[in-house]
Amino acid sequence: MNVLIQRCLLSLLLLAPLAAQAQDGNAALYGPVAPAGSAYVRVLNLSGAPAEVLLSGKASAQKVNAGQLGAYVFIAPGNRKITVNQTSQDANLQGNSAYTLVYDGSSLQSIVDPYSDDPKKALVAFYNLTDQPLALKTQDGKHAIVDNVAKNHSGVRPVNEIKIGFAAFNGEQSVARFDEQFLKKGRSYSYLVIPDGGSYRAISQANSLDAIE
Repeated sequence: MNVLIQRCLLSLLLLAPLAAQAQDGNAALYGPVAPAGSAYVRVLNLSGAPAEVLLSGKASAQKVNAGQLGAYVFIAPGNRKITVNQTSQDANLQGNSAYTLVYDGSSLQSIVDPYSDDPKKALVAFYNLTDQPLALKTQDGKHAIVDNVAKNHSGVRPVNEIKIGFAAFNGEQSVARFDEQFLKKGRSYSYLVIPDGGSYRAISQANSLDAIE
């Protein structure tokens, strides 16, 4: 798959969940809290097989299933070798920066993910990795959340805290459906549509951290 997503900001929203975790008295409910100044790396596995992700400086590997977006791994900044299965890439990871690596089974494409911090809103990012323009709407199609997202691009919108389900639309046609979930203020959420054979598949998740050693 030709993933032309230099402009597709696959994370866009990492700082919000980190800030929420650091400030929330129940931070354990949301997972680990990274040390200040960390770098963050995650993998979008678009191959047809599980991916094993290993960063130099980490003793353990992270596993990302086929067609899934992994959690961010935090690590001290600096020059690192990142290996996904048999494919490696050298990277100079900057502190307080985040990166998404798109893995297609034979190559890695690195995307620098900018931060955003709005503790009063839930932040929704929609990633269109298909070959046609899509919009993220409410499931009934009446209200656009992130509209007119070109193929292999993304869009983002802050929303009020709410429990809601979304769907991806091409014009008036629903092509993928996302399960209902509670969008909590101060956290960020990724919604992706990826090709799956002759159809499309929806992926949605709250952005999170993986505390592998």
